[in-house]
Amino acid sequence: MVSPTSEEDTRKVQTAVIGQAESDWPVFLPYDHDDFDGFMRGRTRNDFYCGVLLGGCGKKLTPKRYTEKKCHFAHRPPVHCRRTETGEASADHLYIGQALRRWLLRQGYQDADITYLDPGSVHGGAVEVRFGQGRSRLIRVQLSRLSPREWQETRERLADRHTHVHWAYGPYCGLSHNEVDAAGHAIRISCRTQGDTREVYVGTQYRDSSLAWSPLTACRLSNEGITTPRLDVEPPASSTPVSFPLAPGTIAFTGATKLPAPHSDPDGTAVRLYEADIQPLGSAVVRAQIALPHAHPAPPPHQLHVIYSSAHLLPLTQAAPSEPAWLIRADGASPLPQQTDSRWPDLRPVSPPPEQPHPTPTTTEPFASTPRPLPLSEAETIHVFRSRLGVVARTRSLIN
Repeated sequence: MVSPTSEEDTRKVQTAVIGQAESDWPVFLPYDHDDFDGFMRGRTRNDFYCGVLLGGCGKKLTPKRYTEKKCHFAHRPPVHCRRTETGEASADHLYIGQALRRWLLRQGYQDADITYLDPGSVHGGAVEVRFGQGRSRLIRVQLSRLSPREWQETRERLADRHTHVHWAYGPYCGLSHNEVDAAGHAIRISCRTQGDTREVYVGTQYRDSSLAWSPLTACRLSNEGITTPRLDVEPPASSTPVSFPLAPGTIAFTGATKLPAPHSDPDGTAVRLYEADIQPLGSAVVRAQIALPHAHPAPPPHQLHVIYSSAHLLPLTQAAPSEPAWLIRADGASPLPQQTDSRWPDLRPVSPPPEQPHPTPTTTEPFASTPRPLPLSEAETIHVFRSRLGVVARTRSLIN
């Protein structure tokens, strides 16, 4: 980094913006002197700025032509710039934003609004492009790193504010595998130097980490977002919805009815599916499906149950508006001793069915009734069983 007191800029700055300091129109100065004259055709040495959206100082830059080293931009002294990203890819977020604007225009959207988040950070932060009626659709290009938790929180926040959110991932963010796990595939974005510009390419990543790249201009827009030629030919075989972790002890349910269809978790674990009225703490009652391990006892429908284990919430595809929209996958649930609980005030278990009376014994059927099982030991059970066999034998001898 150049000291604020330096009088000379010795860094090789390869990117700038044109027009004004706040511009989002990037330029890339080719390394080779043979391309310098073509780059400067129609431009003057006063057209270039160390752009604010590049993390720069906003001052003018001078293009330098060299024959024995790489051509580059230089600050005019005195130098007071703290820009950290100066290389070939330092303006890729601006190239991506402008390329998406032109691409959406060809798709019939003239109202695209571009936001550059954290410009000047390592790898360019993120680019958000809003478009459509009321700008309700969003393409989010994640370039810098996010933790899985930050990524999940951002997904939820954006999904609450837009009708469609389409994610794409740069080469350094480390999140494309998370997207593959969530949706079956991920859209990747990268820039390549071609002459005096950076062209935007789009890739489709599948579970085997394979990537097929195409120019953005060869892609189309669909309800799912950017659709590459590979997706047109080879759509993902299956999709796994995003799951949201639930804290133990925060979900209660009642009225569980077993669903007949067999079901397995993504890892192949056999589970039983139930449909029930559920209520999260502080929320309203909704109808949802619950997946419990196959060996877990069936939860009686007339009791209140609490999911005491770790659990995840997954969205379901509804065939009809009346069908459940959510599935809770849990390791276990425990019944409460009481019929109501103030933490889940809207859950009201139904009354258990009345017990059926035992049939009255008759003289013609002396042993028609079934005795209630007693807590006997093994030896006592055998003794009682043999005694009853003796009674039956004597009765038959008297009849004969």
